[in-house]
Amino acid sequence: MGCNPKSKKCPECKKAFEFRDVRSHPYFPFCSEQCKLLDLGRWLNGGYAIVEDLKRGQDLKMDLDDIDDPDVKAALEE
Repeated sequence: MGCNPKSKKCPECKKAFEFRDVRSHPYFPFCSEQCKLLDLGRWLNGGYAIVEDLKRGQDLKMDLDDIDDPDVKAALEE
């Protein structure tokens, strides 16, 4: 089984880099340790966030009588 190099763009610096397989590239999907650490730092400093429309959640709480699923209802009542 031949293992030809593949090419990918680093999500941090956008530079193209080659790798043979994911397991043998220590920084995958990044091109280097520097790019991997920059991304990790952004995560640790709260640079990435999942944003939820709080208004939507409030609307759902007001209509609890219309919800049939007991698990959903319990979660919204918390």
